Amino acid sequence: MPHSMLDRDAAGGRKSRRRVRLRGAALGVALLCAASAARADWVPERRRDYEQRRPNEYLIVPAVASLPGIGVFGGLLVSASNPGGTGLDVAATVAESLDNTDIHVQAVALREVPLYRPYLRLEYQRAHIKLGNLQSYLPGRDSPNYTIPVTAQFDFQMVRPVLRFWERRITFTYTLGYFEGFSFDNNGNEVPEASHGASANAVLDLTDDVINPTVGIRLFYNTRLPAPEESFFGRTRHQPGLITNNDVTIEQYNAAGYVPLGGRFNLALNSQFFQAFGQESSGRVISGGSPPLRGYPGGRWKDRFGVFAASELRYTVPLNYDLDAYLARGIVEGLQWAVFYELGQVAPHNDSSLFRQMHESYGAGVRALFQAVVVRFDLAMSDEGRQTHLTIDQHF
Repeated sequence: MPHSMLDRDAAGGRKSRRRVRLRGAALGVALLCAASAARADWVPERRRDYEQRRPNEYLIVPAVASLPGIGVFGGLLVSASNPGGTGLDVAATVAESLDNTDIHVQAVALREVPLYRPYLRLEYQRAHIKLGNLQSYLPGRDSPNYTIPVTAQFDFQMVRPVLRFWERRITFTYTLGYFEGFSFDNNGNEVPEASHGASANAVLDLTDDVINPTVGIRLFYNTRLPAPEESFFGRTRHQPGLITNNDVTIEQYNAAGYVPLGGRFNLALNSQFFQAFGQESSGRVISGGSPPLRGYPGGRWKDRFGVFAASELRYTVPLNYDLDAYLARGIVEGLQWAVFYELGQVAPHNDSSLFRQMHESYGAGVRALFQAVVVRFDLAMSDEGRQTHLTIDQHF
């Protein structure tokens, strides 16, 4: 390719990334303006103050899960809120494969570390993951329904300062992550790799609750930022010619709305859009994300652009039960049943093809509503089978 064309491509990529950053800055200003203009008569009051949650609540969930394309796992999900009144939240996962997939996961997250109450917090995560026989799907809009084997082992660390205002209605976050492990070159040789990733997001939360909203709206924006080559985590190392995090800029938009329907019923709505800029001339499939369709394996559909929309009808039975058992301590506010329907699609171009031949997912689930956390189990169906999800937090 002539140098002039390469120069134009590079210049176009730089302009695209500048446009992304300008849009991100403009959105941040818009969030602040919307918040400053908010009036008490239309912004829902918070049902509770998150900062005043009860100390020493915890939950230990033994779990066995089957993930098609990955394997059968057994392990523990652990969550602890406000231990000793410190304001911290702690989560941990230990999982081992129960079949021949040879996959192991150990992860811990230290959240809500108070730096300057109530405004500035810190989150730290660390994980060790071994994928001895992972089966992964090919990226792209027309990804076939078969998998390819992936072998990897890596450590992950992440630090995230979080700035919050106005009862957690306005949040700004910077995230720095570091992967260190290995991959394989074209000759099948194991090659050490390490890479940084950085991003920023802004959230405007005009709902009645942080954990389990029932009325209001929530807007979320995230953009990838240039990552350092070296940090206190370590130094970036990668194979020549590999597309790195700094070569592609990704934007994600997320909007959710919550509508009370009377009685115990509530309607939750969600829409998402993501896009990736950079490496347009590489000829490779560049992923900007993956629509979170619960009826498909995680990451089933990936491409440069993507859309997602979901509706979820929730029915809640209030309990207000003070649970103090061997594996759990906390106030169970209620049990919630839900049915949901979702649409999503990806495409290499931001055009009408994003809304053609949409992938569909539907199902039902049950959730235990604690004061500090939601434990969620969903069973979802699609044209490629069914998926089960046992996890923490609402899907949106």
